[in-house]
Amino acid sequence: MKRNGIIPVLIILLASGASYLATRAAPCAHEQPTGDRLQDVAFLTRELRLDADQRQNLKSLHTSLGANLDRSCQRHCAARARLGAALATETNDFPAADAILAEMCQAYAQSERATLNHLRAVRAMLHASQLPRFDALISTCMCHPCQQPNSSCANDRADTQTNKP
Repeated sequence: MKRNGIIPVLIILLASGASYLATRAAPCAHEQPTGDRLQDVAFLTRELRLDADQRQNLKSLHTSLGANLDRSCQRHCAARARLGAALATETNDFPAADAILAEMCQAYAQSERATLNHLRAVRAMLHASQLPRFDALISTCMCHPCQQPNSSCANDRADTQTNKP
């Protein structure tokens, strides 16, 4: 009788294991985001073969970007906290919440603008021979984590894999 009870448990365990493996093998599950690597000066120095001056310039650019993003994040978080309080006290008329939401969106837009300006500044300091690899890294970062099969990101990713140094 105990043997008959073990069989369903084994089937459940096998099905759970198969489900786990199937989700880990999904198209995007095995890829790691590259965004963190693009904030790593040592990684970029290696990947782009930066000289000493470029490395120092990159460190300075990263420090400046970090400060800009911190300020934007603080503004966004402060507005979000106020939004919670506003939503808790408002009725169906939400003018305060709308104003706070606009402030949150502005803080987010500023962080995206700072990142774009940072990418432009990094690009400007690179030599022509370094640009293709930098562009490939940016494309991979912007298209991650999941590329749709027919998207331009999927095509970019295929192109970047063939252009690796």
